[in-house]
Amino acid sequence: MNKNYGEKVAVVTGGSSGIGRELIGGLIKLGYKTVCVSRSEPKTDNGTECDFFKCDLSCAEQTKTAAKEITEKYGRVDLLINNAGLGISGATELLPEEKIRYVAEVDYFAPLVFTRELLPAMQRGSKIVMISSACALFALPFRGVYCSAKAALNMLAFGLRMELKNSGINVVCICPGDIKSEFTANRLKYTDTNERYGLSVEAAQNKVDGRENKRMNAEKASKKILKISVKKKGALYIIGAKYKFLYFCSKIFSQNFMLKMTEKLFLPK
Repeated sequence: MNKNYGEKVAVVTGGSSGIGRELIGGLIKLGYKTVCVSRSEPKTDNGTECDFFKCDLSCAEQTKTAAKEITEKYGRVDLLINNAGLGISGATELLPEEKIRYVAEVDYFAPLVFTRELLPAMQRGSKIVMISSACALFALPFRGVYCSAKAALNMLAFGLRMELKNSGINVVCICPGDIKSEFTANRLKYTDTNERYGLSVEAAQNKVDGRENKRMNAEKASKKILKISVKKKGALYIIGAKYKFLYFCSKIFSQNFMLKMTEKLFLPK
């Protein structure tokens, strides 16, 4: 990808680390005027090379303020990548309600609010990218809150895609699988249990954590995501061969069958 995108403006949320930081570096190389919206300032190989707007995306008012400031400064947004996200795991019954709401704010409401606020600055040919998750496609035990938040993000992306079609604004949803980045370490983990769940909560968590060395590295994943974000126009993309296969299987087999298979993989016998 050696095309220079000149004066185009790209906005990336959650760009201070992981995939977001890699995306920012890639966009800068392509010639985009790149804007990062996150709680901390990103650092690229050559130092800070993008514009930075400090914002806690779990706060709607801060999100709206950041969008307003970006619009006033640049007057346009050609590419919006809603990348910020937060994971959570634990027995749904025992998770702190305030943490459930916090994850929902980051994973669903922040992209919703930020997109709504920036849409007036987006013209025909602009693009909105929602970084979702393979968890939006397959339910997992003790990760239901995260799965449902990302599934809601998918539906938001598909709805917006139809609504904005006549305006010439494209909306793409990307569902990465296992990526080795700070995201795993930052996930909110709760292993609280009771007689109902026994050792299942911790066992399911260990299954997920045990895959850390098998995850795709963030640089490789970001290159795939960047290519889709800049060039592709389809509605849904899945990163990771295993998850592409599972998604294919979900179109053939019943939901009951897929749930039983997931139970066998993640729950102790």
